[in-house]
Amino acid sequence: MRTLLSPPIAALFNLSLATGCFPTEFKKAVVRPRLKKTGLDTSEWKNYRPVSNLSFFSKLLERVVQTRLQAFLDTNGLMPEMQSAYRRHHSTETAIMKVYNDLLSAADNGQLSALCLLDLTAAFDTVDHELLLSGLERQFGLRDSILQWFRSYLGNRSFRVVHGAGTSAVVFIVCSVPQGSVLGPLLFVLYVADLVNVVEKHGLRLYAYAEDLQLTLHFRRDEVAASIERLERCIEDVDQWMSANRLMLNVDKTE
Repeated sequence: MRTLLSPPIAALFNLSLATGCFPTEFKKAVVRPRLKKTGLDTSEWKNYRPVSNLSFFSKLLERVVQTRLQAFLDTNGLMPEMQSAYRRHHSTETAIMKVYNDLLSAADNGQLSALCLLDLTAAFDTVDHELLLSGLERQFGLRDSILQWFRSYLGNRSFRVVHGAGTSAVVFIVCSVPQGSVLGPLLFVLYVADLVNVVEKHGLRLYAYAEDLQLTLHFRRDEVAASIERLERCIEDVDQWMSANRLMLNVDKTE
């Protein structure tokens, strides 16, 4: 069976990459609400998590592109240094270990530390396509047919919700990285890569795992007031950057 299917699938994928066109049928998602955990009230919609399902061939084509894109980013050192998500040999564990190690090192040097945990509201859902494409070209050097492929990949997407025996009308998506996709998480990481420059301008360090962001600042005991003021100014600039890039900092959950 594999020998029968491989040639036409390879031909389709090569044609997609050569023409910069992502097949329209691959952009149609089916969203199925799933209860977040057993025992929750099934009549409350807030207790459900929307699970987006895309076709197998869509994910297979994305995997091909993701492998090539990741190799390009790694070879050219373009991935944000302190981003631990969606990278080989990186995980939530390595992210936590790095933050913890830096806090201990600062304490060993007689310094105090300030740690800010940033929370974003529906981060993947609000990504602006034009801003993302501009960043892919300007910051990461993706041009010509590959940039056109990503434009085609992001555009004209739709979904419908299926729950029980009911099916909703088709909804067209005007922003966000595709939910349930292979490329979506990596594209989000590239979308927020510029945030490192905003943070480092204030002399702080940014650690990240996808949309989970932590800021740290180490300082001497006689610098407490000035350091906290610097941290607050940094958070204000981060909030402004988020707003300019169609993201929202959840102030209530930021610690």
